Amino acid sequence: MKKVFVSLLAVLLLISVGFNPNASFMQKAEATAVYFDYYAKEPVSFYGGRSTATKRYGSIAEDAIVKVKKGSVINGWSEISYKGRAYYVQHDKLSNRAPVYFTYYAVKDFTLYNERHTGTPKVKVPKDAVVKVKQGSVINGWSRIEYNGIKGYAPYSNITKEAAVYFDYYPKEPISYYAGRGTNTKRYGSIAEDTPIKVRKGSVINGWSEILYRGNDYYVQHDKLSNKPPVYFTYYAIQNFTLYNERHTGTPKLSVPSGAVVKVKQGSVINGWSRIEYNGVKGYAPYSYISSQKPGYFVYYANKKTNIYTSASTSSSVKKVISKNEPIKIVKGGINNGWATIADGGGFVLSSDIVNKAFYYARESLAMREYGNINAKQLATIPKGTEVDIINRDQLYEDWVRVRYNGKIGYVSSNYLTLELVAKETPLNKTIVIDPGHGGHDPGAVGNGLQEKDVTLSVGKIVAEKLKQMGYDVHMTRTEDIFLALNERTDFAYSLSPGAFVSLHMNSFSDSNVNGTETYSSGEGTSLTEKEKEESAKLASFIQERLLDAIDTNDRGTKEAEFYVIDKNYTRSVLVEMGFISNPDDANIFKTESGKDKTATAIAQGINDFYNWKN
Repeated sequence: MKKVFVSLLAVLLLISVGFNPNASFMQKAEATAVYFDYYAKEPVSFYGGRSTATKRYGSIAEDAIVKVKKGSVINGWSEISYKGRAYYVQHDKLSNRAPVYFTYYAVKDFTLYNERHTGTPKVKVPKDAVVKVKQGSVINGWSRIEYNGIKGYAPYSNITKEAAVYFDYYPKEPISYYAGRGTNTKRYGSIAEDTPIKVRKGSVINGWSEILYRGNDYYVQHDKLSNKPPVYFTYYAIQNFTLYNERHTGTPKLSVPSGAVVKVKQGSVINGWSRIEYNGVKGYAPYSYISSQKPGYFVYYANKKTNIYTSASTSSSVKKVISKNEPIKIVKGGINNGWATIADGGGFVLSSDIVNKAFYYARESLAMREYGNINAKQLATIPKGTEVDIINRDQLYEDWVRVRYNGKIGYVSSNYLTLELVAKETPLNKTIVIDPGHGGHDPGAVGNGLQEKDVTLSVGKIVAEKLKQMGYDVHMTRTEDIFLALNERTDFAYSLSPGAFVSLHMNSFSDSNVNGTETYSSGEGTSLTEKEKEESAKLASFIQERLLDAIDTNDRGTKEAEFYVIDKNYTRSVLVEMGFISNPDDANIFKTESGKDKTATAIAQGINDFYNWKN
């Protein structure tokens, strides 16, 4: 009875303190409520109940993550958990999919706003900036946009899917830039000739281009631009002169001393003035103030067999006798009172015995035709060794040249003209000509991502520099990507009377497995003495040996061939086929700076080996 009374008392006590037999179960159920992540499709208000008539507590930003209670959607309203408390929002303003943003680009400067109107500016977005645009967010022409981590709204017309593309152009002359497409808009200034500027793709309208210059957009007349970078050639000042900022003497810029090395822009001569660069400064000066000839002397040619005297008098002793057409270096300004001062080795020659243009002879019996074609009517035969009267010297480096013979005018092949009537030995001086093969519109062999003309020029420049460091006087037939005729290369060498001529090439073959290095000399050249032919072969062997050691290519040996630049040359001449551009392994050597440097070093050492052997 006592136990029953205690139990009853305990029950009454629990009831008196509010015992709920389902309390622990309900607490467990409440603790396991499930929430799903939703996202605000636009700014969404949250309320104290399921109606806009209840208290509004605030707004949740678009894209914000909202916790929606499972099974809580009633009459279009959801219960959410926000900042630790329960609220209610309109369910159709939520999405269960995370927002997707795509990369776009600003087509102009614009402002990002806090809402879809211009009353709430937030951040500035510059033209061409990369922005993120929310998929499906266009409402009344406005989009949800993110820039540098900041989200807001702006008109959809301010952005584009395509990034702005710019191309490099160069002013062909000083060019004004404007605020709009017309000279009646504000002019901001002038851009100097040659300055690289960015032209927006597809922006050419009515002859005007949109450009990006110093970070801003302007407009220029498109016909005053070129998409090709300017090409400059090495020239020399033949007198003291001033470089001007424009093509007139009213804007002096810099003084250039006589003999200075300058760069001259190709095709820049306008009204006798050229675009010239000196010590990194560009300007303008009369073209007559410069020369392509190295300063200090000009090349002349003996117009007959003549004497070189020790002083400006025929009664002085004779130092040397030179043959007709032999080149002579005359000191600049050194022709006075009937005498010319010789630059190399000193001495004097009668000015009446020299001319500034060489004489040409028929290398062999030569057909003169009515016009420049092998099938044209033959007008005459010019005997071997006959001096040929050149009418148009500009054609000397073309296939056919206009000449006069026996009162008739016609055309002969320029390849069958020679500067030496009889081969004579050129002294082994330390002047060397390096001839990078091909150039300009003639790429040479092409393969494995390389062009022969580029490889030969790159290696040639390094060879020249290394030889200069060894004390040689080095000249290159070309230092730029330009085309030279074959006889133009040999005539250039003749004017310098070099001790050696080295032509650089790359080989090619239909079978890409064929590889290796080979070096050629001429065994038949009519302009070379027998001794020069023998020495050419020796020079080839020295270069070949050095190349094999340096770049470890297949040895294809030294050979003889009638390549024009060595067969029709006037001094010791070799042609180096450095490797096969068609073979991947050979080509890879010339794709690296170290490979080109090793090749150039070997060629320079081979040339030096030959000179050491001779001396």
